[in-house]
Amino acid sequence: MQALAEIVASGEAMLFTGAGFSADACDVDGRCLPDSREMIGELWSLIFGEGEPDDSSLADLYDVALLQANDKLCDYVRRRLRIGDTPLPAHYHAWFSAPWRRIYTLNVDDLEHAVARQFPLPRKLRSVSAIAPERSPVAPDALDIVHLNGLATTGAAELTFSTMQYAARLSGRDREYERLVEDLARAPFVFAGTTLDEVILWQHLELHRQRRRQATPRERPPAFLISSSLSRARQILLESLGIEWVKGTIADAAVALAPR
Repeated sequence: MQALAEIVASGEAMLFTGAGFSADACDVDGRCLPDSREMIGELWSLIFGEGEPDDSSLADLYDVALLQANDKLCDYVRRRLRIGDTPLPAHYHAWFSAPWRRIYTLNVDDLEHAVARQFPLPRKLRSVSAIAPERSPVAPDALDIVHLNGLATTGAAELTFSTMQYAARLSGRDREYERLVEDLARAPFVFAGTTLDEVILWQHLELHRQRRRQATPRERPPAFLISSSLSRARQILLESLGIEWVKGTIADAAVALAPR
């Protein structure tokens, strides 16, 4: 992980996190955050009350919950997708203390708020929702955490979870995703807790590629994806984009983030 450590220590790298990054955190009631399968079961019970889930997707269930059980869904998001005060593992301290230029996340949880409550950090953290009509004031020297799918603190309707919410995002330009792909072209990146399956990200990467087709090719900055496992096809695809797989867990990689 030496190359990873050097890139992070440079202060030029950006971090991109997915669901796996928050897996060791707990919700406001002290329960582990739900994965997609658990969310399907919980939303099914919230909407229909009983029985085993059929093959309904998480996105479709979220849409139905917005239509038929909005108040219950808002309470669910508030309790299950926000981080409580259960002590966090120390590796989160290392991740949020590293000198990132910016952090992008697919997650809607407020992990950074819990980290700031529990650990001393070298910089203030500023949460930014990519889909909120307004955002918090810019704080000098703060580290921005850009929530590409919105923040659970803003409510169930202000997230990108459902079929119709994804359709709305895909139908137009998205300023934060556009900034993300620009950053990908010019800055080192570390991806953690994700295998980059996000459709909206790939859409904007392809749009960026088409716009720059006539531009002079230039070498991509280094990029690393941290994951304990990765399919062979996904590994080859990411390598074609200049993203190197680093086999390991979020906790393993935290060791490389410590100041030298």
